[in-house]
Parts: sequence; structure tokens; C-alpha cells
Amino acid sequence: MFAQYLLALGVIVLVTSAAFLFTPLVGAHSTALVFLLSVVVLALFVDRGPTLVSAAVSALVWDYFFLPPVFAFRITHLEDAMLFGMYFVAALVLGHLTTRIRAQETTERERDRRATALYLLTRELNESKDLDQMIERIVQQLESCFQGEVAVLLPAANNNLQAHNRSSFQVSEEEKGAVQRAWELRQHAKKKSGNSPGVASIYTPLTTSSGAVGVLGLRVNSSPGLTSQQENLLDAFSQPIAMALDRHRLNLISEQAKLLAESERLSKTLLDSMSHEIRTPIAAIKSATGNLAELHDTDTKMRQTMVAEIQEATERLNRLVGKVLESSRLEAGALKPRPNECDVAELIHAAVAETERELSGHRVTTLIAKGLPMVRMDFVLMQQALTNLLSNSALHTPAETAIEISARVEGQMLILSVADMGPGIPREYLPRIFDKFFRVPNSRTGGTGLGLSLVKGFVEAQGGQVSVENRPGGGVIFSLALPLAKETVALHQPAS
Repeated sequence: MFAQYLLALGVIVLVTSAAFLFTPLVGAHSTALVFLLSVVVLALFVDRGPTLVSAAVSALVWDYFFLPPVFAFRITHLEDAMLFGMYFVAALVLGHLTTRIRAQETTERERDRRATALYLLTRELNESKDLDQMIERIVQQLESCFQGEVAVLLPAANNNLQAHNRSSFQVSEEEKGAVQRAWELRQHAKKKSGNSPGVASIYTPLTTSSGAVGVLGLRVNSSPGLTSQQENLLDAFSQPIAMALDRHRLNLISEQAKLLAESERLSKTLLDSMSHEIRTPIAAIKSATGNLAELHDTDTKMRQTMVAEIQEATERLNRLVGKVLESSRLEAGALKPRPNECDVAELIHAAVAETERELSGHRVTTLIAKGLPMVRMDFVLMQQALTNLLSNSALHTPAETAIEISARVEGQMLILSVADMGPGIPREYLPRIFDKFFRVPNSRTGGTGLGLSLVKGFVEAQGGQVSVENRPGGGVIFSLALPLAKETVALHQPAS
């Protein structure tokens, strides 16, 4: 500010020196206009105080040096007195108005800069995909605006504030007290560094209507610290940052609630399905054991029938429990395929043999292409996948209809297909057919909705793909595609 006063006085001295040269040519009254112009121009560069001082000094200098009688503060003519008074008032008013206009221009420029910075920050926050990216963009924007280092401190599990790993500085032990004050009192806290007196930190609480979500730290390497305008800008920045962090927190809570609700839904579905599926074989076992207890020793044929029912019900229970366990292993990521060189024909025959009883009421056809190579796969997992597909077809298709199992090579993929002649699957349910616990509405009773999801998990665990589509003539076809090794050379030949 002192430099502005010196500048104002220096300009008046220069104009006065020049006025001694041109006043004899233009007259004292014209010289007053030159002084007035210098005051107006000065107001464009200095504050209100220096402008008013320059206006007063220029009026006195003009009166003393150029207005007759010169070298005296005395005015002899009325028109000179009026001119001096009007000059003095005009100089003060023009200087004041010019200074006010310049101040308004500076304020508007600062407001535009602030609005632009807030817009850029808000846009960056809205485009952030996760918390790490959000903190990184906050740090970048604030470093650009304040030319300092930024730290975002968030509450940890033990409710202690910790600087996020994307922050550009770590809070020292001596500054933790200031951070805690900002967090607890919900107001600014400042701290000067003892090791570096020119370094000052300011901590601003990030608060929303639901409470504080963190603390924003700014460290500037300048001895005066932040100006009042910069502190106001920091306050303005803290609002969208706090809202973005709170929105992220609420999104996490919402996702956890959704996961919990989905888990509860799946648990209820599993419980309902298991209770229904378990009740049937248990009832069969109970009935058979009751009948066995009442049979005479001579009734061998009936005894054998009851034992067969018990065995069938036991196998059904065993398959049900096995599906639940395999599903749990898939979800936990504990299922690790053990690939070996396998014969495709042997795989298909084993799957058909395992489901022989369920397929007894259908016409089963196997179409295996000639010259199929040995394929590297997990034999047990693939057998279970085919077994589930065959059981599914047997359950959901009418008796005496055909079920076709085929194997062929297409490009670098081995294709295993199971096709039936059943009612098919409504088009809107095809994308969900492999979902866990999903069953087509109004489908035949029986099954837990786990079989097809296990098929998908078994095949994808080996790098393969599953697909399903309705056949033009009726029924559906399930396809399992497994990748062949690069060195495997397979020739595709017609089915036999």
C-alpha cells in the first residue's frame, strides 16, 4: 500500500514538471484538465486512498504553481475559485468512481475464477469412478488453485482420521491436534510448522447435514499464508467435496444393503428349494423303512422294492447336497480344475451311464464326430456338467421324446451339445437360465435351480463358455465350448 502512495505522488510530480513547459502555451485552466486526467488514470492502477491523495495534492499543486497569483494559496477571481472547487470535487468523484469500478471488475473476475474452479471440481468429482480417483482429482484441482500441498483425511475403522494415500502430504504429529480440533469443533484450524516457519497449514472440516465426513488439509509455502479470498474459496471447495464423499459413503451403504438383501433372498430361495426337495426323498425313505418294519421275512420281493426306493431316495439326497456344496465351492473360488488328456467319447458314455435311470423313459442318441482328438479338460467337472444337462432334459421333457448328445470340433473349440424335444424356454427367460436358483415359471416341479448354474461354473472355470437356444422344431439345445490346445490338430468330420 505504501508503494501506491509513492506512485501517486511520483505521477503528480511528473505531471507538475511537464506542466511548467506547456502551461504558458495552453493556459492554467487547460493544465487543470491534464491534472484531472492524471488522477483518473492513476485510479485505474491504485486503490482508493492513493487516488484521493493524488486528487487533493494535484488540486493544491495546480492552485499554488499555475493558478494566478502563482506561488500562493490565494484565489482572486470568482471564476477561478469556482473552477478550483469544481476541479477538486470532480477529481475526488472521478477518482472514487474509477476505483470502485476497478474493484467491481476485480470482484467479478474473482467470482468468475471461483465459479470456474468450482465447476471444474464438481465435474471431476461427478466423473470419478471410485474413492481413489475422487481423492486424486481433489488433490490435483486444489494444488492447481492454491499452489500448495493437499491432504484429505478420512475417518478410519477406529474413528481416527488418516490421510488418504492419494494425498500429497502426510500430517505430522504436531499437526494432529489441529486436525482433531477441526474435526470436533467443525471449524478452521491453522498450524505453522516449527521446522519451517514459512510453511503454514490450514485444516477445514468437511461437513454435511448428516455430520462430518472428513477434514481437508492445505499446506502453503508462503509466510503470509492464505488470503481471505483464498480461505473463502477453500470453504466453497469444501462443500462439494464433502457432498461427494458423503455420496460415496451412502453408495457403499446402499450396495452393502443390496448385497445383504440379495443374500437373504438367495438364502430364503435355497431354504425353500431345499425344504421342498429334501421333503420328498425323506418321505420316501420314511415310508419304505416303515413298510420294511412290517414285512414278513418271507416277503423278499417287496423287501427288495422297499430297499430300491430307499437307495433311490438316498441318491437323490446325495445329489442335492452335492449340488449345494459345489455351488458353495464355486462362490468361494475354491474350485480348481485339474485338467488331463481325456477321451471325449468316454466322457459322454460316462455321463449317459450315470443318468441311465433318469433317461430310461427317453430315446437317447449320441453323435460323436470321427477323429476327435484327446482334449485337455477336467474329466470329473465335465462329467458333472453333462450329467446336470441330461438330468435337466429328462426332467423337463415329455416321456418317450428324444434327447441327443453330440460332440464336434469347430475351429479351436470342442463343442458338446445336449438337445431335447421339450416345450422349449420362453425367449425372455433365456438370458437368466444359468442364474443361480432361477427356474422358469410354471415349469415342472422338481429341481433346485442349481444345476444349470453349476454347469456354467464348471465350464467357465476351465476357460470355456456355455450357451442355450431354442430349436426351430421345438425343444432347446445347450452347448458347452471348451478351448483346444494350440498344438492340437483336429479335423471336423460328419457325425456317425
